[in-house]
Amino acid sequence: MQLQSILAPLLSLLALTAAAPTSSPSFGEPAPFSFIGDSPSIAGKASALSKRNIGGVRLADGKDFSGHVWYGIYPLNQCINLGPYAGNVLSFRPDEGTECLLMQDVCDANQEYADLFNVDEHLNDLSYYEFYKDFQSYMCFTVIAT
Repeated sequence: MQLQSILAPLLSLLALTAAAPTSSPSFGEPAPFSFIGDSPSIAGKASALSKRNIGGVRLADGKDFSGHVWYGIYPLNQCINLGPYAGNVLSFRPDEGTECLLMQDVCDANQEYADLFNVDEHLNDLSYYEFYKDFQSYMCFTVIAT
């Protein structure tokens, strides 16, 4: 009788485990997240908690970050399509501690690309690069301290 009272819960647990789905869940595409200070309900509290972003990029279709300006954070080590900015990026600045490769086509490192850090000289005017109208994508990494 005692054995039966012990085995009954174990057998029901085994049945639930066997019936559980085995496929992994499907996730949507990544999207930039907003800075905590953008939320009006906690904006006052966030000023004391500001944290430096890693992987964020500010870009614009005009020199010196004029025209349409966008800022977003995508996962590191992932090819990001420039979308409507493809072929139109004239300013590009990664966050401090981030290095980005601004590339032609879909992150094609076999073609010329711009290797950009936060402090590079030509971030405000990418027309310095002869192939700037061919920028289609970028990929960012964390800077390795030397």
